[in-house]
Amino acid sequence: MKTTLIILNYNDSERTIGLLRKIAGYDIINDIVLVDNASTDGSYEALKNEESEHIHVIRRNINGGYAKGNNEGALYALKKLKPDIIFIANPDVSFTEKAAGAMAEALSKNKEYAAVAPLVRQGYNAWNLPGFIGILRSLFLFAFTAEKILVRQAAERSGAELFPVGAIEGSFFAVDAKKFREVSGFDERTFLYGEEIMLSRRFKRKGYREGVLPGERYDHLHSASIKKMYRSSKAAAFHHFKDSFRIYNKYYLRTGPLEDRIFDICWELGYLERKIYDLVKNHRL
Repeated sequence: MKTTLIILNYNDSERTIGLLRKIAGYDIINDIVLVDNASTDGSYEALKNEESEHIHVIRRNINGGYAKGNNEGALYALKKLKPDIIFIANPDVSFTEKAAGAMAEALSKNKEYAAVAPLVRQGYNAWNLPGFIGILRSLFLFAFTAEKILVRQAAERSGAELFPVGAIEGSFFAVDAKKFREVSGFDERTFLYGEEIMLSRRFKRKGYREGVLPGERYDHLHSASIKKMYRSSKAAAFHHFKDSFRIYNKYYLRTGPLEDRIFDICWELGYLERKIYDLVKNHRL
């Protein structure tokens, strides 16, 4: 069983290199591909200094977002490194070799699963695969968080080694390389957000599942790169929700004009909720 880890970097080389050095000695990871997503701060040059026989550095000329960047890393790995399993990690995560090994073993033993992840210690990283009502609910911070709490509680109560869920967060997970290639990876029409549910839909169409490992954990300094770009504002990055979810609605849910209008209204309300959240948070700070 051969594995490759992909880390997508954008103006965050210090954090990316920090993660790289933590996990470079993990025997479970055979190769690491660092993808620089057209950084403007000298990240690519810093990452190139880390290059070695098993650490590969590639650069995108244009920042096309999460989906395009990780797809390019996966394509490089599939062509040159031939992995059985691909780990995808944000620079702002931390995980043990034990957790990575459990992920690889779960995919190896459970052929109906295409992607798995540990449970995150900070927050929640699994939820139900949304239909249209689920998409509307996910526009609202508190409603979506409540749903993810229930999914996590169910996983923890199950006592199972592998618990099926609708979708898993893209910050850290492992995917069966052949299945990932079979569905053409992430939907590159997105820039940020929504990639996970579109990937899960693609897997579901092929009869594959996603799951979490209730007995394993990882750490995630949530959206550190996004917060760096958007100055910790919940509202500032929310426009990408609208763009991505419109793609999901149109191409995966086949919504009509009435549903699209309802979505637009709910997005405006969700945006207002986030503006209020930002104002309250900044006032407290």
